[in-house]
Parts: sequence; structure tokens; C-alpha cells
Amino acid sequence: MRLRDISVRKRLLITNFMMVFIPFCVLVIISSSLMLGMKLINGSNQDKINSMWPEKGPAPSIQFAISSIKVKLENSNDPMPGPGMGRHHHGRGMRKGMNQGPGLNMPFDTNIEKELHDLEQLGIQSVLTQDNNITYISPEADSQEIIQKVSSRSNGSSIMLWDDDIFLFKYQSSDQRTQIYSYGKAPLITPDAPPKPNPLLYWDDIITVIIIVAIITIILLGLYFSRLLSRQILEPLSALRKASAEIRQGNLDTPIDIQTQDEFGDACRDFEAMRLELKAAREQQEKYEENRKELIAGISHDLSTPLTSMKGYASGILDGIAKTPEKQRHYVEMILQGATTMEKLVESLFLFSKLDLGRIPFNLENVPLKYYFTDFYNEQKPLLAEKNINLTMEINLANEDEGLVSIDRIQFQRVIDNLISNSSKYSNRDNVDINIRLEALNDSVRITFADNGPGVPTEDLPKLFDSFYRTDQARSNVSKGSGLGLAITKRIIDGMNGKIWAENRPAGGLTIIIQLPQITPSS
Repeated sequence: MRLRDISVRKRLLITNFMMVFIPFCVLVIISSSLMLGMKLINGSNQDKINSMWPEKGPAPSIQFAISSIKVKLENSNDPMPGPGMGRHHHGRGMRKGMNQGPGLNMPFDTNIEKELHDLEQLGIQSVLTQDNNITYISPEADSQEIIQKVSSRSNGSSIMLWDDDIFLFKYQSSDQRTQIYSYGKAPLITPDAPPKPNPLLYWDDIITVIIIVAIITIILLGLYFSRLLSRQILEPLSALRKASAEIRQGNLDTPIDIQTQDEFGDACRDFEAMRLELKAAREQQEKYEENRKELIAGISHDLSTPLTSMKGYASGILDGIAKTPEKQRHYVEMILQGATTMEKLVESLFLFSKLDLGRIPFNLENVPLKYYFTDFYNEQKPLLAEKNINLTMEINLANEDEGLVSIDRIQFQRVIDNLISNSSKYSNRDNVDINIRLEALNDSVRITFADNGPGVPTEDLPKLFDSFYRTDQARSNVSKGSGLGLAITKRIIDGMNGKIWAENRPAGGLTIIIQLPQITPSS
């Protein structure tokens, strides 16, 4: 099994475990090495003795140092002191004017250097003689006083006395050439105060406690950050899964609310945008479906009305109802009128279908609307006047550069004809007034067609451009139109990248507004 085939949750658990386990192993290795090193270099023998018997005070350290001095002096092949410390202590420990003897300049034996230092740290001063010559004196010590105090108790032989807080020691080598005298105050244990604790005694415990605390801290932090990371990853995934399940069930109304700005947040926002697009597409599809149903209903009604009329007139002729030539001619004219109405309906339906499917190419060209509408006004005003349509026009364009738009002349002429025909058919007056107004905006040109008709209820204004919509819900008069005129007009304006909408005039009547993008002469 490949790693990418494992679930994200399991991969996170494995990763988080490694995040805790690896630092834990490294910490154990480092701490073990540190403790081993501390044991290897854990101080001198005296420190070990003090750590083993801290309740005995300085006694074990003094006894160990005395025993070590005896062994080293007896086992040395050359009892004469070697190079090293003698010169150092000679300058510090010898008193001025003291009988130094010929052996004074002989260097001190570094084999017992540490033991003598240990005694001095415990308050015991020493004098070392070789062939009756003083070779070493403790710093700030009086050699004659030490020798006298020790000799008065030793009777010429080796001795070690520890009486209360007074310690004295004399040792004479087997060849009687080397003598060491030690004297000082060194109580067995301090009666007034507890012994001073040795930090080395507790060092291992301290390290152990630090390691345990570090391990617990690593584990807790690892668990916390693991949970935090898991939540930041799994919560968006859970939201996506829930949203996809809702979409699969057809529910497009459940939003995805993710506020993070990381990659998961971007994915959730993209998914939310997809949901909104699907919702808009479904609403558009539902609208198309509703329009299709209305289209079928409208076609059925508008075709059945003239067909029924034509059938009736044809039956009248066949049944002999129209006996006179004048009546027969009337019946034939009514049949022709019905056929013409049906033909116009089919043509409008065919044009609407091709526009809706985008199968009519637009031959766009840059046209200055100022001159276009001036020519239209001069040509159509007399013709429209014969149909009781009074056409007026206002052009609020500064020059020919304003009002330059990209249109298809043929399709745009169809838009104007549909708007004028619509105002004429649905007017409740004998004379129809239509005003065309042009004005330039910042980056577009607005064309307004206003009439003096009955207007449209406000709630029906958005429906005017739907296919087969008519204010006459009963659709009793098919000759007034099929309801495709404004729908075709909207498709044409959309194809020229424009906008169209309807408004009621405050003084009465309907206003159709067209807004087209304006083109600068340089483009």
C-alpha cells in the first residue's frame, strides 16, 4: 500500500506520532550520554567519599588523604619529590628567615600534591622534610610550630591522633629519610550546623527530573499541536464533504463558511463559488423551463385561435353558408388574414429560436446614432403620422464623436420597429405619442422610447421581456401580437452587448430604455 492511498486522518496520526517519538528518542539519547559522561568525570575520590557519607563530615576525606599519602610514599621508587608544585608552594608557604637547608630547593613530589591540598582545604597544614631539610610548607604555616606540636605527642614515631577538633599526624618512611607533619583543627562533625550539602549528590536526580519534565512537555505539546493541525485540516475537509453530500442530494442552499486563508480555505471558497454557480445555473434552468412551458402554451393558444377561425370560415364556404359572392369573398379574406397571422407568428418564433440559440450572426459596425436617428426621424415621421403615431425626438449629443456605438443596422432597425409597433398596438388612445431621446453618459449611450399608453403594472415590468408574455393574460386578441416582440428585442440588444429595461412614466405611459456601450473614435 502506498502512503498516498492511506486516509488523511491516518497519515496525520502517523506524522504526529513521529513528531513526538523522534524528539523523545533524541532526548533520551542525549540525556543518557550526559549522565554517562557525568559519571565518568564525576569529580575526585574525595567528592565521591563526601557524596557517599555526607553525615560523617570531613572524617572520611581526611582518612582517605592520609592513607593515600602513606601508600604513595612507601611505594615510590624515588622518594625524592618530583618537579611541579614544590616551586609554587616554596614561594607561598616558606617563611622568611627560616632554616631552609640544602634540600629546600628540591622540587615537591606531585604524587601527593592533591592529598596535601585536600588536607589544607579541611583546615590541616602540613610540613614535608627530606633528609632533615624542609621541602614543603602549607601556605601561611609555621613549620617549627607544626613540627613541635606534632613531635610533642609522637615520641619520635609515626602517629595519627584525632582528639575532639584537633587533628595531628606524623609519618616517617621506612628508610627514615622522609617525614611529614600535619596539624590542624578538623572536627569529626560540625555540632552547630548540618553538613554542607554536596550538589553532586543530587545531580543525577536533578537530571532525571529534567528529563521526565522534558518528555512530558514534548508529549503534551506534540498532542496539542497535533490536535490543532488535525482540526485545521479535517474541519475544512468535513465541511467540503458535507457540502458535496448536500449538493448530491440537490440542496444548493447550504453555504460553506470557512474563514481560514490557507490552501484549504482557498479550496473551500472555490467550492462555495462552484455551489453558487450551480445554484444560479439551476435557477436559470428552472426559468428556461418555465419559459419553455409558457412558450408551448402561448404557441398552442396563438396557433389554435386563427386555426379555429380559418376552419370555421372554410366550413362556412363548404356548407354553403356563404352563398353570395360578397360573403364568400369576406370568408376568404378572413382565412387569408388568419394564415398571415400564423405566418408572422411562425416567423417570429423562428427568429426568437435562432436568437436564443445564438445562430444569427451580428454584423457589427460603428454607427453614430446622432445621424442614424436623424435619418430615421426624417423618413419615418410622415409614414407614422398616417397611422396616427406622432413621433418626436430629442438628441442630447454634443457632436458626432458622442453616440458612436457598434450595432447591426438590420437587427437594430428590427428593435426600433418592434418598440414602435408595441406602443401602437397596446395604446388605448386614438393618437399615439412616441418620444425618442438620446443622451451620452460616461461610457455609454442611452436611448429612451416613451409613449402615452396605459403603461404596465409595476409588478409586471420585469416580465415584459419574457417570451410570450402579454399583459392580456387571456390572450383574447392574437392580432395584437404573440408576446415575442420584446423578447426578440432583448435578445438583439444582448447580442450587441447592451442592456434594456422598462419603466412607467410618472405622467402615464411606458418607457423602454436601451443602453449601449459607447466607442471612442480611436478604437
